[in-house]
Amino acid sequence: MAGFRALTVLTLAWTFVLVVVGVVVRVTGSGLGCPDWPLCHGSPIPPLEPASIIEYSHRLSAALSITLIAATAIVAWTRYRGERQIVALATMAAVLVVAQSILGAITVVLELPETIVTAHLAVAEALLATLTLLVVRVFNPDRRLARPRLLYAAAALAVYLLMLTGAYVRGTGASLACGEWPLCFTSGFARVFVPLTPPLPGGSEDVAMAHRYVAGLVGLLVVWAAVVAWREGRHRIAAAAIVLFATQIAIGGAYVLSSGAAFFQGAHLAFASTVWCVFVALAALSSTDAVARPSLRDFVTLTKPPIIALLLVTAIGAMFLAAGGAPPLEPALAVIVGGALGAGGANALNHYFDRDIDEVMSRTRRRPLPSHRVSPRDALSFGIALVVAAFAVLAIFANLLSAVLVLGAAVFYVLVYTLWLKRTTTQNVVIGGAAGCVPPLVGWAAVTGDLSLPAYLLFAIVFFWTPAHFWALATLIRDDYDKAGVPMLPVVYGERATGWGILLYAVATVAFTVLLFVTRAVGPLYLIVALLLGALFIAYATQYLMDAARASARRVYLYSIVYLAALFVAMIVDVSLRV
Repeated sequence: MAGFRALTVLTLAWTFVLVVVGVVVRVTGSGLGCPDWPLCHGSPIPPLEPASIIEYSHRLSAALSITLIAATAIVAWTRYRGERQIVALATMAAVLVVAQSILGAITVVLELPETIVTAHLAVAEALLATLTLLVVRVFNPDRRLARPRLLYAAAALAVYLLMLTGAYVRGTGASLACGEWPLCFTSGFARVFVPLTPPLPGGSEDVAMAHRYVAGLVGLLVVWAAVVAWREGRHRIAAAAIVLFATQIAIGGAYVLSSGAAFFQGAHLAFASTVWCVFVALAALSSTDAVARPSLRDFVTLTKPPIIALLLVTAIGAMFLAAGGAPPLEPALAVIVGGALGAGGANALNHYFDRDIDEVMSRTRRRPLPSHRVSPRDALSFGIALVVAAFAVLAIFANLLSAVLVLGAAVFYVLVYTLWLKRTTTQNVVIGGAAGCVPPLVGWAAVTGDLSLPAYLLFAIVFFWTPAHFWALATLIRDDYDKAGVPMLPVVYGERATGWGILLYAVATVAFTVLLFVTRAVGPLYLIVALLLGALFIAYATQYLMDAARASARRVYLYSIVYLAALFVAMIVDVSLRV
């Protein structure tokens, strides 16, 4: 197998060279040095011009890479038929290199469209990862690749997404939109941390700063993964990951401070590709044939999909109000995807930190962590990865304000509510519930780039709705909370006080729905629906106050969900009909 090992290493090394040469083509503007394909200016020999020679060198490098990958695949198919993983990885590499070649040809023929250029890079990096996995497998013949440790897989995926955001920044021409580093005091920084600053035209500063913020979040994940790897005795690969990522960040800063020196731009992506390969290798080396493997359903359960759905309804309603009708497609999709990722990540982190309580409560003991279907480390890694992805999606495809709001809500939910208020005060869901009120702000900010009175009223509606909704649920599972030592209002003060609390917050909720009409953000149709829904909400709350029956509490709980969803749907319909 020694010869095959050498072949796989050579193939990986040369494919890495191919990626670097591709970067040189990009940074020198030589992509159209040969405007036709596969020839160069109609000839198999390029003219003696720098751009043509650089572009043609890239094509020759690609030809050699294709040859090496083809040879690797042939050897795998003929000599290692019994090794399914080796055959599968070699075949995947062959498929990816063909796809990369096709995208390269399309890039030239269509004269460098940014979408195709980014896709070309994405496939090239996927090819590097596949070859890295093949090398790891070949050098560890007695070890099959199985499920990798989620932390390492999340770090690798985060680095991959970071590279693609960098490609997006270059494609939009925003690489040098912020001449300072690491912050951008004249644009994105000011708009995020001083929200009253008027938005600047263009938005390219936001794109540039989004990439830097994403890099910071990815850096935290990389450091965490490296520390865990070091503790596991993988000292060399952990040290390499830290040094390479730090160098990559420093080179990115040097690129900005040097006003766009081509050398630094090329080196930036080269080091990013190296970090990517390191974490792919680390994930492969950490793979285990675990007997109890968590299923996709387990991870989906961690995100609490029903809660996500209700939160997205409030965010979508806010977008319709902000846009005065149907919102633009790109920020709308960003809010839906980013909002789902952010809420799902926060919920997964809630599962992680509440696992001791969940083991005690009958209602929650079958969740993935208490039942040991998902490890705490995997749940923690999963939650952090989702929050990072949410920030990246919103920062790039919407704006920084919406991204920071999602990140802030996740941090508040985990640190303030889950770790502190939930375990210490009966007002836990009143104050801590503020995290669930942020989606309307996110939707509004994604469309307008700022926040105004209607957005704050939407926040208030959800804020006052939350205690009424959650206290009704807490009444139904009061014994569980009592057993777990969680000081929910029904546990500490009983049904009578809870009934008054539900009624007062229901009335306050209805009052704020009427105030929204006063701002003229919504019309008469909304007001009629809001009053009808509100009257029923108050009626159910009053009934529970009078009889303190479980059936009444259940009606309040179930109706409160319908109430909030219907209220925001009414906003959407009202605004749409008035367009």
